[in-house]
Amino acid sequence: MAARRTWMDPRLAIGVVLVLASLAGVWLVVQQSSRTEAAWSATRTLLPGETIAAGDVQQVAVRMPQSEARYLDGSVDPLGLVVAASVGEGEVLPLRAVGQAASADRAAVVIDVDGALPRAIRAGALVDVWTAPPTDEGFAAPSVLVDDAIVVGVLEDEGLLASAGRQLELLVPLDQTAPLLEAMSNEHALSVVPLAQPVGSP
Repeated sequence: MAARRTWMDPRLAIGVVLVLASLAGVWLVVQQSSRTEAAWSATRTLLPGETIAAGDVQQVAVRMPQSEARYLDGSVDPLGLVVAASVGEGEVLPLRAVGQAASADRAAVVIDVDGALPRAIRAGALVDVWTAPPTDEGFAAPSVLVDDAIVVGVLEDEGLLASAGRQLELLVPLDQTAPLLEAMSNEHALSVVPLAQPVGSP
């Protein structure tokens, strides 16, 4: 009588191992993607140089399986930290955006601009300021005088004598502040161009 084969086919064993490994991998991916972490979200637009106070941020639970190390942990108290880069309302607070005294290298300047403003120009937006010096025939060709200025806010004239012009409050790099003030005093025509920014970039 032939002996009964009692051992398992190696191919079957390998197949079982592969199936189990695949199931384990799927389970890990699901667990990782569904895991939430505590973080801080801005309740308003935070601008460089500002100190985070109560009410400026709120704690939220977010899913950040690949980038939690790039954001301020929810266990860290953000009150008293200095904003180093603009954070939009509702955005999670990146580590790079807090902890540095950004106001030391910028000055607040209010400029007059004529006509309608692009929708992208709002608090926290990055803009370039273009100037055109006056000439006998009108104005010379415009050129960039200030780059990477930060919009603090748009000031509307609501008085009885309000004109079509608007004022913008900007945070301007210190080394570009004097040339901007000189251009304003010499009645240059000023234009502001918003810079494209990735939404929610860390």
